[in-house]
Amino acid sequence: MCSCEKFGCIKYLLYAFNVLFLILGLGIVGFGIWIRVDPDAGKYINESVDFNALLTASSIFIGTGCFILFVGVVGICGTIRRSQCLLVVFFIGLFIIFLVLLATGVIVLIQMDNVKDAFGDYLQSKVNVYHSDKDAKLFIHNLQKAFHCCGAKLGRVDYPIATIADAPCEVDTFLKPCAEEFFQTLAPNLGVTAGVAFIGTFIMIVGMVLSMMFCCAVRKASP
Repeated sequence: MCSCEKFGCIKYLLYAFNVLFLILGLGIVGFGIWIRVDPDAGKYINESVDFNALLTASSIFIGTGCFILFVGVVGICGTIRRSQCLLVVFFIGLFIIFLVLLATGVIVLIQMDNVKDAFGDYLQSKVNVYHSDKDAKLFIHNLQKAFHCCGAKLGRVDYPIATIADAPCEVDTFLKPCAEEFFQTLAPNLGVTAGVAFIGTFIMIVGMVLSMMFCCAVRKASP
């Protein structure tokens, strides 16, 4: 039989975990909504109809936050009702989030060069039609202004030969390709992102352990 003290300790630890989990979910949903409604958030990207990265990020944040809220509510209900079924669902939800966070951390660490190349190719496709495509021109203009850069992968020479003489770049940015400047700006945040993802996996493990311990305690306490 499980002692009352141990049972109560696990129960309140699980309560505390779920409260923090719900706060995290609300914060992520709020951040996603802020990205979507703030007119200044990512303006240089969102003004292009072809590369609406901030809108996609907003949807991911809102969806992730809602899933976390759902899992947190299931965990609280399972704890209050001492339901082994709900606790197992809670465990599975935490495990899914654990896998997503682990994959995020690994991808950020090992796949950024591939992402950088793909982004550079995308920018080059826009640079190639800068003078003939209104949306591409607006996108590149905003990007170059925001990151004080020029072109896509190499700088001014990325523009077609026929238009390189009037490439829309400032003189001191000719050798600062936008793909490089973008990822140099992003690099410090990528390390933080990977670190947060791995810390998150540890937190999910703690939650999974607590849910299984409480589930076992409920089973042992059952007549």
